[in-house]
Amino acid sequence: MDSEGLKVNPILIDNCASLGFAHRLKACLYGSGYTRQDVSIGTGISEPVLADYVNGTTQPILSDIEKIARFVQANPAWLAFRIGEKKLPSEAELITPYLNDAGLGAEQLEEKYCQAGKSEHPLFNKTTWAFSIGEDDTVLEYWAWVALRIGRALGKRSPH
Repeated sequence: MDSEGLKVNPILIDNCASLGFAHRLKACLYGSGYTRQDVSIGTGISEPVLADYVNGTTQPILSDIEKIARFVQANPAWLAFRIGEKKLPSEAELITPYLNDAGLGAEQLEEKYCQAGKSEHPLFNKTTWAFSIGEDDTVLEYWAWVALRIGRALGKRSPH
């Protein structure tokens, strides 16, 4: 019930949320020139499911939102909930102030940032690293993972 004692229909609430997402999804697709087929191929989400998302008839699951956002280079929080900026900067754009870190190994990175009174790199936090471990994306120790991410952001290939 709402504040005036009226019964609120949860289907209506879900529908409004789906429509908000649908509008943001359309903005991403049309703004980037992608078709549903492009997004389907790039994300592995079937075209009929994408059509339901675009039409607002189905509420997307969070993993699909993340896949779509990654593909169209949008902020997943903006796409899902209209929180934050629409577009996130790429790692390469973010890393520009840290170009000097590119030639440093794991131990050197740790020493540099620990001497500055920090326990993690400003761009690559330990929460993201822990999530990567949980998703089986890495088995690297934190500072080695940071060095790898810096190299990737600058287009360098991993020796592994």
